[in-house]
Amino acid sequence: MKKVLSVLFMAFYALTQAQTNFFLHIKPTFTGQPLQLQTNVPALNGQIVNIDHFNYYISDILLYHDGGMMTPVNQSVFIFTPTEQGYFLGDYGIQQLDSIQFMVGVPSRFNTQQGSEAQDISSFPLSHPLSFQSPSMYWGWQYGYMHMVVGGNADSDNNQQPDAYFELHNLGNNNQRVVQMPVVATQSSISQQDIYLDCNLDKWLQNMPLSTLGVVHGESGLNNNVMANVNIYRVFSQPENASVPEVLTTKFYVFENTVYLETSEAKRLEVYDCLGRKVQEFKIDSPQKNLPLDLTEGIYVLSLYGTENSCMASRKCRILRP
Repeated sequence: MKKVLSVLFMAFYALTQAQTNFFLHIKPTFTGQPLQLQTNVPALNGQIVNIDHFNYYISDILLYHDGGMMTPVNQSVFIFTPTEQGYFLGDYGIQQLDSIQFMVGVPSRFNTQQGSEAQDISSFPLSHPLSFQSPSMYWGWQYGYMHMVVGGNADSDNNQQPDAYFELHNLGNNNQRVVQMPVVATQSSISQQDIYLDCNLDKWLQNMPLSTLGVVHGESGLNNNVMANVNIYRVFSQPENASVPEVLTTKFYVFENTVYLETSEAKRLEVYDCLGRKVQEFKIDSPQKNLPLDLTEGIYVLSLYGTENSCMASRKCRILRP
């Protein structure tokens, strides 16, 4: 039985070795600087604005890689806000990422009661992106979700003080926009790649009369125009300093419920169960280390941390018991 379990574990290990954890980070910016809410900033036309809130949906992500291959991301919908800027996309057998495609907004199949996969908002767990949000991103069964909401104040009398409130609530089954762009993935560790993008809110609001806008809610007129800006201007871009650094020299694998390490960088190993709970932790005080796992049968995530408390590598493993 032990030999059979070892063979099964080695097969699982061989399959997961080629897998890479992919993360997507989209930082909101305004005129080239990180967006700061409730702070006066100059718009492109010299008008002072103060952004109070800014949320939007990203969905149906496709990863193009390795000379023409395409891999869809498992999760369909993500919500991005000034505080929610990064998500784990999954682990995939991708070597070289070439480009990314995504929809800005909620796909029609989820959007209204006519959607083939639509369900009442109250049926989603609170942690789900299509559950209740603050500010609200939902306008009911008939009209569906708001693909993007933004609100704040703009200077209406050129006295350098934002005094005119504005809001754009964009919805409808025709206002989603698809973006495809070449990207460079940053090799953050031997088993992790990160995609860093900027969302340029000033370009998204290009040609919007913010000081006289008021509250505009719907799918036509300015709400249609502002979503068209996604494709007209470079609303989504990649920072110029996105790069592929040298891969760390750490060797890190699991066999027969033991972690084998060869590393000069890692200082700590943490083990998490499928619910995200930390169940074991090890200090690493030598370049070579064998660490026994005292775990029940199941799937776990092992993460290595360096001297600056940053995650160097993560690995998923399955623990089998006779």
